[in-house]
Amino acid sequence: MQFEYLPSEPILIDIIPNELYDSLFRESKEVFNKTKELKNKDLAGHIKHEYTLKNNMKVLQPYIKKLSSSLANKLHPQDKQNYTGDNFVLKDLWVNFQKKYEFNPLHVHSGLFSFVIVMQIPFELNDEMDMYEANGNVTSKLQFVVTNSFGRLCTCDMHICKSDQKKIFFFPASLNHIVYPFYTSDNYRITISGNVYGK
Repeated sequence: MQFEYLPSEPILIDIIPNELYDSLFRESKEVFNKTKELKNKDLAGHIKHEYTLKNNMKVLQPYIKKLSSSLANKLHPQDKQNYTGDNFVLKDLWVNFQKKYEFNPLHVHSGLFSFVIVMQIPFELNDEMDMYEANGNVTSKLQFVVTNSFGRLCTCDMHICKSDQKKIFFFPASLNHIVYPFYTSDNYRITISGNVYGK
């Protein structure tokens, strides 16, 4: 478990246990293409295949509660008033099967905390970065958008590649973030996200 300190918010990065990863992957494959599990209308993503996950909610709860308590302890004292106690409950869980060119625009989540679990990355980050010679290349990245102490917008990029599978990025739900499109693979980038609330 490690913490990444953005200009205004901490985020927690961890590796999820193998048994949780395997269980989540199994359910993700089971719900793929099941119309009744589609979650697109509830989400900001410009992604065709987004599905609700139900079977792993209780299985994941103890691990998510542990991460919630750890991150709550790292928040600024003024922010902690909304995160008191230990009554953290996972209420939303879904999987994103993101294809080439699809993306998640700038958005926030509901609840107290949110997360992204990296299940499958079908590309190499260096190949993505070579697509464009841009100043501040953001191709394929997860990016957080925050304000610094001067009130200016700052961006913090997460450089995610194949070796980051099983990583979880855990952060305050009100933290603005974007997932940029990738270009070099025809396979799915698979991620799982969820929202944590107080009782």
